[in-house]
Amino acid sequence: MSFLGLHISSSGLFTARTALDVTAHNISNANTTGYSRQVAEQRATNPLPTATGKGMIGTGSEVYGINQIRSFYLDTKYWSENTILGEYSVKKTQLSLIESLFNEPSDSGFNVIFNSFYDAINGVVNNADSGEHRSALMQAAVSLTEYFNTVAQSLKKYQRDLNFEIKTKVEEINVIARKIQSLNKQIYKYEMDGSKANDLRDERAKLVDQLSKIVNVEVEEIEVNPDVLSGKYSGVEYRDKSEKHFRVKINGQILVDHFYATELRLVPRENAAGDALLYNPEDIEGLYDIKWANGLDFDITDPNLQGELKGYIDMRDGNNGQNFKGTLNSAVNTGTGSVLLTISNPSRTDLLRGNGILVANGYKVEYSNLKYDAATNTITIEVDETRWNEVKKPVTNVEIGNSIDYKGIPYYLNRLNEFVRTFARAINEGKDRMGQDIEGMFGGHVNGVNLNGEKGYYFFTYKENNIVKGKDDFTTDVLRYEMITAENFSLSKDLLENVSNIAAALDGQGLPSGNGFMEALKALRNNTHLFREGTADSYMNSIVSELGINAKQANMFEETQTNITLAVENQRLAISGVNINEEMVSMIQFQQMYNAAARMISVMDAIYDVTINRMGVS
Repeated sequence: MSFLGLHISSSGLFTARTALDVTAHNISNANTTGYSRQVAEQRATNPLPTATGKGMIGTGSEVYGINQIRSFYLDTKYWSENTILGEYSVKKTQLSLIESLFNEPSDSGFNVIFNSFYDAINGVVNNADSGEHRSALMQAAVSLTEYFNTVAQSLKKYQRDLNFEIKTKVEEINVIARKIQSLNKQIYKYEMDGSKANDLRDERAKLVDQLSKIVNVEVEEIEVNPDVLSGKYSGVEYRDKSEKHFRVKINGQILVDHFYATELRLVPRENAAGDALLYNPEDIEGLYDIKWANGLDFDITDPNLQGELKGYIDMRDGNNGQNFKGTLNSAVNTGTGSVLLTISNPSRTDLLRGNGILVANGYKVEYSNLKYDAATNTITIEVDETRWNEVKKPVTNVEIGNSIDYKGIPYYLNRLNEFVRTFARAINEGKDRMGQDIEGMFGGHVNGVNLNGEKGYYFFTYKENNIVKGKDDFTTDVLRYEMITAENFSLSKDLLENVSNIAAALDGQGLPSGNGFMEALKALRNNTHLFREGTADSYMNSIVSELGINAKQANMFEETQTNITLAVENQRLAISGVNINEEMVSMIQFQQMYNAAARMISVMDAIYDVTINRMGVS
């Protein structure tokens, strides 16, 4: 123990030097995003008994660990709030884009175009035999149809963009998962001796921050050493013996578990033959479903799902719960390996594609050969017999597509489709949305008389493969209004080619100046029973108002959530962030400790010099 004083002094010197190094590291990372302040954990080393055997004498100090100052509770709170922020940031942006499409109020929005259409009708009322006024009506009607064509095409483009954003976010989730997996391996390796890989842990937490904005996350570090779990170790031994595995779940499912990481995959919606499947009739082709690597579905309808991914899915697929639903009436074996299903009370009859996926009692079954019978209001489809036999019986109700309780692209497209179908039928045939005759419409344009004394021309039809339908296309059939969409809505080919085919007169009126039908068409604008919302103007204004309310709500939620998330982040920084003033105080303190220890070493050196070299010298 002759040189114990020197040893004690040198241990203080090294302890102060380590603390200074940690302080320097904190200062240099004061502006590093995600960095957590670190502290040197110091303790006294084990004492020794005195030479007399009475009492114990200290042996100095040591740094037994360098820990980061971080609150897991605040981390968890931040991840939770950040997820909600991510969802509403997406919805705010996307709804703002859709608002700009309707462009109301403006000089080029629906109201201006619709007013021009009725101004042109009024012109024909007053000049029924004027080719100039008929041409003006044709141009106004074309402008009206092109307005809906343009808005629908833009909405579908947005849906395609949203589909790409979902693809990007899924790929980002997979990249983050692989990075967390790699960091888990590095951290585990460096912490095997009980040390803490603080900077690597910060990097991992930063990745979870990023992930939490995309999708809702659950994070936990699980102790796996049975001796530690049983309480065999405690205190410093607990730290040295502890073996923890880091686990990350997204939407309740494990994404990363210690050294293991799974991934999400994007699967195009198509059947076994590669044909596109549309969950909503308004959908574009090529939309992705999300699945886990093991093939299980990533449930995009889960009400717990949040984050940017939820925002994009809601905007891409949101139909406000208006997917196809119906009651199964019968299931008859065809004898050719398939079962013919008859479905009554269909909530939608505009399922134009003959194939898709049917959901019955939670089972997904591909169907084909969809047919609608207007006389009985039933739909028949064929499903594979083997697959149908796997479905739990009895089956009462069936669905097609996902019920997404949000007003996204499909919802607004459906609203536009409903308008053009109802409006076209009212003008063409004088019938309302329920198929009842509208008083004063006299059977519509098909019963009106043109300049040549002819009847039977539709006013509005639709384009198929960019070819506009006309009278001759329906000689053996009737115009099916579910075939009309906002995207293909068009003035009839017959009227586009010859404005004389515009019917202004009623049967029995004198030509060429008869204008009874145009008078009826003029009065249609004020029909408050045409739509559930009232007049045609009221219907379209209700869409714009509804969109505005949703956009304002998303904007309000995003603003509120930004403030909440920022408040939690500030709480995290108050604990984990580096305060330069505090670090300067620590630096001075540790500097003084270092100087004092160095001075103590000088003193001990002088004592040993006298004791060894000078005692007994005359």
